[in-house]
Amino acid sequence: MSFLLDNKKIELNNMTDISSNITCSIEEMDLTKLSKTELLEKCEELGIKKCKSKNKGELIDLINSKNLSVKNDTDEKLDFTTENIIVPISEKYKVVSLFTGICGMDIGFSENIIVHKNSIANDFKENILSDSEKYKDFVVLKNKNYEIVFQNDILSGAKRICELNKIAYNYNTNSIYTLIENNFQFPNADVVIGGFPCNDFSHAGKREGFNSSKSHNLKDEANDTNNRGSLYKSFVKVVDKVKPKIFIAENVYGLLTMKNEPIKQIIADFEKLGYDVNYQLVKANEYGIPQKRWRVIIMGINKHRKINLLEENWNFITKNKITCYVGNYLKHLSEPDESDDISQQVYSKAKKLDKGQGQTEINLNDFAPTMRAEHHGNIEFRRHINGINSDEIHLPERRLTVREAGLIQTFPPNFIFNTKKNMTGYKYIGNAVPPLLSYIISDKVNELLNYYY
Repeated sequence: MSFLLDNKKIELNNMTDISSNITCSIEEMDLTKLSKTELLEKCEELGIKKCKSKNKGELIDLINSKNLSVKNDTDEKLDFTTENIIVPISEKYKVVSLFTGICGMDIGFSENIIVHKNSIANDFKENILSDSEKYKDFVVLKNKNYEIVFQNDILSGAKRICELNKIAYNYNTNSIYTLIENNFQFPNADVVIGGFPCNDFSHAGKREGFNSSKSHNLKDEANDTNNRGSLYKSFVKVVDKVKPKIFIAENVYGLLTMKNEPIKQIIADFEKLGYDVNYQLVKANEYGIPQKRWRVIIMGINKHRKINLLEENWNFITKNKITCYVGNYLKHLSEPDESDDISQQVYSKAKKLDKGQGQTEINLNDFAPTMRAEHHGNIEFRRHINGINSDEIHLPERRLTVREAGLIQTFPPNFIFNTKKNMTGYKYIGNAVPPLLSYIISDKVNELLNYYY
């Protein structure tokens, strides 16, 4: 008989051995010394269901009761005739995704992501599922316990990319502002995630903030209530409607440096809904992402929870503190004219200028600069003639390909950005949350959900 655990098959002589091993291991430990998370794991091992809402004392009682029934009824109740036995999996947390784009944040919550092995620190290696069979030195990470139940973005091209990658889940392309105006019924969810538009807060833009001259759908005339810079209010309204346990909102570092301090207003608006809210300035290159990318991660947790007291910096991500240089992500790639990957064949032919953004080359032994959404073809150079990457001086000068930009953002090496030779992928990539960063955030959210709920 075989037993499936974490996708690995373990051969066992009989189910009595399983039950006796579980019983002995539980009898030998002091359950009162275990955390709630560890108790929930024990419940899962024993097949105890509907226990997430229980407190520690109730969980201990459930485990002891199950332990007793297993001891008394082993021969009678463990008469399995099937060859494969699957360990019960707890119900997945439901997620609503706003400003979804090409699912950069969604991938980190619900999919197996593929990253270079040097992007994973020792304290995070338990998340490695396997080595990648196709991409040398890349590893596949286990997907987290989440299910995306709704996605929203006005960009139909972004939805199409998600469909090509089979990660589009109830993807709606109406403006979030319009959905709310029409009293759209959003699905129930444990978590709401999204990066509300950053253009009006970015150091690279006009920094119009809440007074953006662009409308919510980039078509209508903008006013005080429907402009792009105020779309965070639509995020707030969705949280108010769905009432998730936790929400995550991502935006640019410029949110913290504007004179009118928009971060204070944004936090206050979320707090009015009954959430404890805090933010963290995250430097992506400190978490295994090969790119200098600073982002503000705003996190809120519903005050209706089992444990009221929050630790200081309860929202901070602290795992996977490691550095990984960009060369690790690019060295396996062929040159565009030798590749059969359409995303590697495409790169901007914009001329090299004397000054301005996008005129520097990528140093393979360092971090890449921020992958920008708005660069008008002036994406950074993969290399210059007689440039700093001495091993490549024999190769032609060119800018980054779409594939290379995606890898710098930690999108999987096999992610489909386009089916035709065009450069639309650059903008989608630049707007996205790096999937590895999202994965680390999802790990933190999982900890919070397990502990506080």
